[in-house]
Amino acid sequence: MEDARIEQAALWYARIEGAADRASLAAFEQWRTDAHNAQAYAEIAESMRLVRSAAKSPELLALRQETIAGLVVSPPTRRRWPAAAGATIAAGIAIAIWFSFPPHVAPVARPAQVAAAAPPRYGTGIGQRLSVTMPDGSTATLNTNTRLQVAYDAQARRLVLERGQAVFHVAKGQALPFEVVAGGRTITAHGTVFDVRLDRDAVAVALFEGKVSVSGGPGGRENALLPNQMLTASAAGTRVTPIRSTEQLTSWQNGMIVFDDEPLSVAVAEINRYVRRPLVIGDAGLSSLRISGAFQSGDTKAFVEAMQLYFPVQADERDPARIILKTKP
Repeated sequence: MEDARIEQAALWYARIEGAADRASLAAFEQWRTDAHNAQAYAEIAESMRLVRSAAKSPELLALRQETIAGLVVSPPTRRRWPAAAGATIAAGIAIAIWFSFPPHVAPVARPAQVAAAAPPRYGTGIGQRLSVTMPDGSTATLNTNTRLQVAYDAQARRLVLERGQAVFHVAKGQALPFEVVAGGRTITAHGTVFDVRLDRDAVAVALFEGKVSVSGGPGGRENALLPNQMLTASAAGTRVTPIRSTEQLTSWQNGMIVFDDEPLSVAVAEINRYVRRPLVIGDAGLSSLRISGAFQSGDTKAFVEAMQLYFPVQADERDPARIILKTKP
């Protein structure tokens, strides 16, 4: 019971620290009227205060520098990371994760379980992650800035991804089909694990295990996916391709962002999903620079430091609303 109460407190901390709406704040205050709940929340808040304070210690600042030094930032001619450098990245960042969480992300030791009686809509703020359990035992893990509506009925176990990204672990042995609706497409799963990402102009479905079919869109054509395949649908059309890197696609679930020979423009767009103060490329010539590396989501500082360390890039941080990357004179 105590572990469950701590999990609830961690969940509330993540919601309240983010962009909580008025209804969520009211529900939180009602939950906190219980003295045991209030105590659990106070313990979580104090733990996060200590974590953030510890992150500024000389020892951990030194560890940050070691981690940055282990990052591999490749020129356009490079395609892969050296094996030894990759090991340095993994070791350095794995240690750092225990000490420094990105802003507004609750430190979750295991997925937070949300009772079936919870409200039928779940959401995360920028930089947050949330795992929820559905009435049938299926789970959904929500990435940053995501909203998911539960619409189970007598015909289907249906979820509506209104925005953002989520990975779904579908409970097997159920009579009703499991469906996720996103961007005008319906993904029907059969005892499987898959990821759905809804951007402004596209929806992407990545299948890791089992079988899914994707229907909807122009022409109403249905596409069946095999494990390690990804479907991307946009105004330009629908295409199915092999998954280039499962590690890269799933790294967000562990609070990481992994780049493998990506243009700086793509990397900056991905970094900006997790932060409130975005990066802006000030010189068009920088957009084509290609990088590889692993970064903690929400840790803009480490990313900027790496750019300045390995490229002729300087960061202009005078504007409190954004950080501009420019070519170093």
